[in-house]
Amino acid sequence: MWYSDMKGVSRTVHSVPYGDHLVDVEVYADALRGVLRGDPLPSDLDEAEVIRDALAHPIASGELRERVNEGDQVCILIGDMTRSWVRHHVFLPLLLDELNRAGISDEDVVIVSATGDHRGQTEEEHVHLVGEDVYGRVRVIDHRSRDDENLVYMGHTTAGTPVWINRTVAGADRVIATGGIVYHFLAGFGGGGKAILPGAAGYDSIMANHSLALEEEPGSGLNPAVAAGKMQGNRCYEDIIAAASMVCPTFLLNVIVDDDRHCISMAVAGEMKAAHRVGCRMVQEHFQVPIEEKADLVIASAGGYPKDIDFYQTYKTIYNARRAVVDGGTLIVLSECREGIGNDDFASMFFDHADDDQRETALRANFTIGGFMAFHDRLMAAECDILLLSSLPDEQVTAAGMRPVSSIDDAMNFVAQKHGGFPSTYVIPHGTVFPVQAGRSD
Repeated sequence: MWYSDMKGVSRTVHSVPYGDHLVDVEVYADALRGVLRGDPLPSDLDEAEVIRDALAHPIASGELRERVNEGDQVCILIGDMTRSWVRHHVFLPLLLDELNRAGISDEDVVIVSATGDHRGQTEEEHVHLVGEDVYGRVRVIDHRSRDDENLVYMGHTTAGTPVWINRTVAGADRVIATGGIVYHFLAGFGGGGKAILPGAAGYDSIMANHSLALEEEPGSGLNPAVAAGKMQGNRCYEDIIAAASMVCPTFLLNVIVDDDRHCISMAVAGEMKAAHRVGCRMVQEHFQVPIEEKADLVIASAGGYPKDIDFYQTYKTIYNARRAVVDGGTLIVLSECREGIGNDDFASMFFDHADDDQRETALRANFTIGGFMAFHDRLMAAECDILLLSSLPDEQVTAAGMRPVSSIDDAMNFVAQKHGGFPSTYVIPHGTVFPVQAGRSD
């Protein structure tokens, strides 16, 4: 039976983001278990008011103006283009104004885009990230994780991670860490100390930290304690905190973004660990979505551009949505991937190894975060059918163990042939939501 042949069956239409536009997804009304969205975020304040309120009520810290002194050299850490959804251009002018009131001139401030091991950025992208006004006021530079001349050794963590930090960051009198808090597959949550490691760290530091995601025994796969939503007992998170503490950021500003309205709805500020933990609890309250049971079919969007900028970033949506589909079920993912695969290590893990045993062996011999994500993608693709609607060449999708589709109808025809009848279905319009099955806390 083909999906297009099932005339007269009641369907519901759901518009989900794909690149810069929306795609309509039709599903069987009687089979739909739910559209998984987070709880509505506060909408009574505008973005600037949200930021000002957070700055005026810092957590476990004095206000920013009390934490700096006239003449201090101040470094503000922001994300890169893959994090442009954080809306740095909204809060950076407010941070600079706060610093100015404390006697810090714009000439004494540098903004470092904490790229981790991502690509460098253009001037146009810097303007997009910080806004024209801020770009004209202060210097903006990229962190480069493989530029050894611009790294400073800070010591080792107890987990053995060598901590190499961007020289500009390490040399600043005051460091302000910013970011957006979402669920994160390694650190538990984004934001917090991730602005330092991996954001402003050397390549060797990043890989040593991320390698903690593997079990110590070769062949035993992934460490289950290193997972989204987990901080206690999570070796990656604990290692990030240890490294970030060596830099000792003066102040933290983290935001929580409403995916539907594309605006900052909540923010926390103050001491790095304490403020971040409060923000993480907010994310849990709004983005953790309870489900009674898993479904045969899940249809998930990465959330549109820039969250679906490349296949590398799409991993996060697959990771979250996989939690809602039964073993042997089907996951349909919509992600434009206009910049292709997005990471060389990610791509080579797919293409250069014959099977997943070889991939794990290669990963243990030379750990990379891209390699880890690709390896996990392959493991998830072995547990259920993953169909990808994207602009990627078919052979790249196939190498990832997934099935390329050219349209939603193409994907639904596959579902009709595989499952027959009306498979139980969830729709996830934004891949940032975190499904949690009843009776489970992970």
